[in-house]
Amino acid sequence: MPAEALTGTLVGTMPETPGVDCGERSLAVRWGDGTTSRFHYIWLRDNAPELLHASTRHRIVETSSIPDDVRPTSAHLDERGDLCIEWSSDSLVTTFPASWLLDHDYSNGARTTRNPVTTWTAEMGDELPRASYEQMISDPQTRARILSGFLRFGVCFLDDVPCEPGTVLDLAELISEVRVTSWGKVFDVISLDDPNSVAYTNLPLVVHTDEGYRNPVPTVQLQHFLRNDAEGGAATLTDGFRVAEDLRRVNVDAFNRLAATTLRFHIADSTTDHEGFGPVIETDRDGTITGIRYSNHSACPFMLPFEEMEEYYAAYRLFGAMREDAAYRLQVPMPAGTMYIVDNRRVMHGRTGFTRGGARHLQSCYVERDELASRLAVLTRQLASESV
Repeated sequence: MPAEALTGTLVGTMPETPGVDCGERSLAVRWGDGTTSRFHYIWLRDNAPELLHASTRHRIVETSSIPDDVRPTSAHLDERGDLCIEWSSDSLVTTFPASWLLDHDYSNGARTTRNPVTTWTAEMGDELPRASYEQMISDPQTRARILSGFLRFGVCFLDDVPCEPGTVLDLAELISEVRVTSWGKVFDVISLDDPNSVAYTNLPLVVHTDEGYRNPVPTVQLQHFLRNDAEGGAATLTDGFRVAEDLRRVNVDAFNRLAATTLRFHIADSTTDHEGFGPVIETDRDGTITGIRYSNHSACPFMLPFEEMEEYYAAYRLFGAMREDAAYRLQVPMPAGTMYIVDNRRVMHGRTGFTRGGARHLQSCYVERDELASRLAVLTRQLASESV
């Protein structure tokens, strides 16, 4: 009898009463609603609640030490519907709450997920999170709203920021840990006569991600406008995730080339010499876009097989043209006393050109995105407990 016919027979005759069926390497749980979940013994033993640390909920038994032939002596559903297993190797009894198993039912498609993001275009500028500096500093509810919005959109704006040097650092230390680089803990962006970066000129900057030549790349940048008397110089921002999503939709071959090809990025001056490696578009194994690294000015010559070079240039140039398209590029006037925060692994930033007729002074710093997310999670828990 064909395997598919045998499987169909077994499924069709499986009783719908709750219970557990043990196999050679896995078991099947029949739930009260008639659905079935399957779990491997190695997975169940590895995640046994009784083998996790009581407070950290981290494993205290090494996964590599679990016997290859681990299996239960018995398994059943208790009166609450939870899965109880007695293990043959040591008679340990473990209990898995039904709700936990259903949340982690990988046999029916449950997967590790990332926090959801919302991609945006230029016409959605009014939807991006914004607040006053005072609210951000003094009101935990506002801070939670802005940081949550930042993680969702990759950008946020603050108004009425004191035009005092070091203010950017005060906010940075409130929301995260500061990333110190060769630019320093805080760095000033002012036009220079002998610059080591185009950022210190009055030239327009096409949108880009910062520091592609570092490993790891700084994840979040704060940009505080202390003075902006020059004509022009509006901030330009583009959601790299949205551009990449649209590129995949209109030209999947170009998307795949940018995701599969590692580039080298480099910077050097009298005191520093940095290089970093990565693709323009980073994805996980499921194809979810996880990062953008587009820094054309610091990208080194592409070194690809001869027969691939022109196709890669076509993909790279297409992405480059899309990122500067008015449909994606949000243009935001940034007078003195304003600040924006961008996810440097997602949102590309730049500026329009400006005249040298007026003073222009920005202060910036980098902070760690994971610490920002952690502080938001803690703040959210605190606010929830206070509302009970």
